[in-house]
Amino acid sequence: MNLQSILKNINYQGEADNREISNITYDSRKVKEGSLFIAISGQKEDGHDYIYEAVNKGASAVIANGRAPILDNIPIIQVSNPRKVMSKIAANFYNNPSKELNIIGITGTNGKTTTTQIIDYIIKANNKTSSSLGTLGFNTPSGMISTGFTTPESIELQQILDTIKRGGIEYVPMEISSHAIELYRTNDVDVNIAIFTNIGHDHLDFHKSIENYFNAKLKLFTQLNKKSTAILNDDDPYTKKIINKINCNYSTYGFNKKADLYIKDYSLNIEKSKAIIKYKSELFELETPLIGKFNLYNLSAAILCAFELGICKNDIIQSIKYFNNVPGRLEKYNYKSNTIIIDYAHTPDAFSNIFKNIFELKNKNKKIITVFGCGGNRDTSKRKLMGKIASNYSDYIYITNDNPRFEDEDKIIDNICSGIANTEYQIIKDRRKAIISAMNNKNSIILILGKGVEKYQIIKNKKINHSDINTVKEFIYEN
Repeated sequence: MNLQSILKNINYQGEADNREISNITYDSRKVKEGSLFIAISGQKEDGHDYIYEAVNKGASAVIANGRAPILDNIPIIQVSNPRKVMSKIAANFYNNPSKELNIIGITGTNGKTTTTQIIDYIIKANNKTSSSLGTLGFNTPSGMISTGFTTPESIELQQILDTIKRGGIEYVPMEISSHAIELYRTNDVDVNIAIFTNIGHDHLDFHKSIENYFNAKLKLFTQLNKKSTAILNDDDPYTKKIINKINCNYSTYGFNKKADLYIKDYSLNIEKSKAIIKYKSELFELETPLIGKFNLYNLSAAILCAFELGICKNDIIQSIKYFNNVPGRLEKYNYKSNTIIIDYAHTPDAFSNIFKNIFELKNKNKKIITVFGCGGNRDTSKRKLMGKIASNYSDYIYITNDNPRFEDEDKIIDNICSGIANTEYQIIKDRRKAIISAMNNKNSIILILGKGVEKYQIIKNKKINHSDINTVKEFIYEN
């Protein structure tokens, strides 16, 4: 594609000619002959410092914001916000693939991954083509491919959507994070259905306040066109604020009788859940292997979405009956007298949901043993609160490392421990050893929280191989 076509509908200064562009990138290490290099400012690096390197490696043109050298025969295209423009450039370069796909965007603090995977499963179970995208990765016919982000950068995202389109796939249920919205990654993705799960305490290191965090999520819904649909959690107080701002059709779900899809009654145990749902004056019963009241919210959002896609009630019920847990989300293993549950929960709200539900579902004779840590260089305010929540429900706690990154691991642990009261705990920094110590308990429900399917720990600038799931499996196999 030529440079002028790539810059279509973009305000810029500079001379753009018809030279061919072979690829686009914001990473100077990925520049090759014929590349368009986009100089964006990141958290640690500024792409403007790498313009010479990009040109020396073969870049044919550069997108910048003010600070750029004058180069012979290399157009420097000046824009006000390179990161924002990058989204439009990527969409232009890949011929706006989202316009030919049915995009279902799921946002919220908790429940994004599970809701996304339920929707993906229901669609496929009803002989339609779907490819999910989110925390677990990019779902391909050969399995999940990790992207490294809940929602990839705009260039990678548009490339993935183009791949999906070329594969003849019709539906894309995808997680959309607040970071992605705030950093313009999804600006040029045409979303057909947008789902709101909830707002809780997370990412305040990035957004600074809960209102900023919500306003980032809100942008997904205010950008919807009149033909789109919003699906909203009626039990969340922020839903009213969304409704007041949107200009499209919407429907609601929850335990509130006024919701369009209303959970009238339910029963839960450690093996499965049942619920009676009321939708459009009709009652129907569903059964699922998913456990916990919070999963009834995820199921309700997915059911409303399936109705919106034209899937009939009986087919939805049948699909849900056979949907197993999402990897790393309440993933359950049995070992002797113990039940081991691995979950990605890493926010106070997610902790509250899991502990409340497990506490209600557990056999009274069983103890709750919890293993967790908190991420470094992230929202510090949630650590004490998570320690307090764990303390309120656990009989014993193992405090360990999560992803300490560049932060002092002792400081992170001290923050967590400051919230623990009246519960015995032990500090074992080595996460594998902490898990094994926990599993040596008897007659317990062992909750291993924070990492889910992650296969590494981030310590300083290194990714160290570690998997909670593999640690549990290996222990069971060896014992």
